[in-house]
Amino acid sequence: MNETTRGTLLPLLFSIIVAAVVLVLAVLPAEFGVDPTGFGRASGLMALSNEEMETTNYNEAGEADIRSDRQVWTIAPYENFEYKYHLLEGQSLLFDWSATAEVEYDFHTDAMIDGEEVSDSFAISAGTGARGSYVAPYDGIHGIFFENRGADDVEITLLTYGFYDEATLFRDGGVYEDQINGEGTE
Repeated sequence: MNETTRGTLLPLLFSIIVAAVVLVLAVLPAEFGVDPTGFGRASGLMALSNEEMETTNYNEAGEADIRSDRQVWTIAPYENFEYKYHLLEGQSLLFDWSATAEVEYDFHTDAMIDGEEVSDSFAISAGTGARGSYVAPYDGIHGIFFENRGADDVEITLLTYGFYDEATLFRDGGVYEDQINGEGTE
């Protein structure tokens, strides 16, 4: 065997051996539930092949239906408001909001837990939009505070999809039960 052939075959042979080891030790237990060495069970990889997705059917439990909502507001310079959805612990919310100019925002929750008022902020920043998903850590109202610190009016559009059953607008010193403006329930 000449030097060039040896230089090509050794890395190839090494790669094949490594791939076979990974296949036997990790891929077979995790993907197919086959564990010839016992390493998959010892490392916990075997559980991946049997893992069932944990789901909660809120509709069967008599809780909230899946809803969608679209809201558009205009806020003048130095005005603010909050828009919050009522979610039970574990219920999820997908959100996507955009603004025509930068606004300050605070994505947070408010709840009563064991007779004590609790409020947690999850995102405090400034920007012209954000999107993501959120799972309620406890029963309560969960939403976003917006404030326009600029010199011009700003239009904010909020789109949501989730397991909420009502929405509340906090604006101009008032609290307003708001009409969810979506496709309704599914």
